[in-house]
Amino acid sequence: MPQDEIGKKSNVPQFSRRAILKCIVLSAAVFLLIPVERLAQFLFPPKQTGSEAYPRTLVANSKDIPLNGSLLFQYPHKDRPAVLINLPDGGFVAYDGICTHLGCQVHYNKVAVSGWENNPQQVFSPCHGGVFEPSTGKVLDGPPPRPLPKIKLEIDDQGDIYANGYESGLPLYGEG
Repeated sequence: MPQDEIGKKSNVPQFSRRAILKCIVLSAAVFLLIPVERLAQFLFPPKQTGSEAYPRTLVANSKDIPLNGSLLFQYPHKDRPAVLINLPDGGFVAYDGICTHLGCQVHYNKVAVSGWENNPQQVFSPCHGGVFEPSTGKVLDGPPPRPLPKIKLEIDDQGDIYANGYESGLPLYGEG
């Protein structure tokens, strides 16, 4: 090694213990705060502006669904289940087909949830026993935190039933 290079400092940056510790603490804080942000989104969902556009979609004809029967369909897009119900009094309602608890698909009047055998007219989530009122979508039992989002329906003169947006319950589970 030549004599003039011995006294020179190398170009490799030197880090103090303080700088390294500061970097570790900041990295740990970022990893700890990510779940807090998700929890805040769950507890305080974003306000809906009403400007969301949902497609007007033909679901079925009223003659195709028997009284007190139901039909599963997809709305507002191809991978989102929804349920159309012909209530015992003859009125039609439709709801988003995803439970507001943990995202399981809901059903109407298939097999009564344990404890509800005397009232099989219900929308239920088989995963954790969530039970919803079929005419309103409100929670009757179980862990769901809020009612099912209700889909706006239009029925024309020929009996064709169209889904056309939501009346209540937004944001949709998993899309808020």
